[in-house]
Amino acid sequence: MARNRKYEKNLEKVQSYLDGTHQGKIQSGYTPTEETHKVGDKWIDLDGVQWEQKNGYRSKVSKVNVGIFSKQCKDCDKPCTKSFDIDTYNRMKRCYNCQTTFELDLKYEKKNRIGKNGNKWQFWIKLQELKRWEAIDREVEQFILNRHEENKINPFDKSVVNAMANSNVEMTINKNKM
Repeated sequence: MARNRKYEKNLEKVQSYLDGTHQGKIQSGYTPTEETHKVGDKWIDLDGVQWEQKNGYRSKVSKVNVGIFSKQCKDCDKPCTKSFDIDTYNRMKRCYNCQTTFELDLKYEKKNRIGKNGNKWQFWIKLQELKRWEAIDREVEQFILNRHEENKINPFDKSVVNAMANSNVEMTINKNKM
C-alpha cells in the first residue's frame, strides 16, 4: 500500500508540472548573467583558462598545441609533429620529406647551362660541412676561454692557509719537565 501512495505522489507532481500549476521551492540568490560571445572572440575565465568561440561551440586555447605546431615546414607549411620531422626542422627548417626532395633536386639537377654540369649539390654539402666546423670551432673556443678563467683561480693556493697556520703557532717549543 505504501508503494502505491509513493507512485501516486510522483504522478501528481508530474501532472502538476504538465498543467503548469506546480509550486516548487522558492530560491533566492545569485544568478550569473550568461555572456554571449561572437565567433572568433577570445576570453579568459576566472580560473585563468583561455577560451575561443567557434561556430556553435567553445574551445579551450591550449598552450601545448602552440608549441607543437609552431614548427612548420618553410616549403609545405605543414606542422612538424613526428620526431624525425622535428629533428630535420631543427637543422634545416623543413620537414623530412621536403628536405629529402630538396637534396634530390640538387643532386639530380639537369645541366643548367650549355656545357656545365649542375654542381649545386656538392657545393651545398660543402657549405653544410663548413657550417658544422664553424660551430665546432666556436664550441672549442668557448671551452678554452672557460678553462682559462677557471685556471686563474688556483685551487691549490696555500698562501692564505700558511698565513693562518703561522699566526697560531709559537716559535718556541715548551717541554714538559715532569
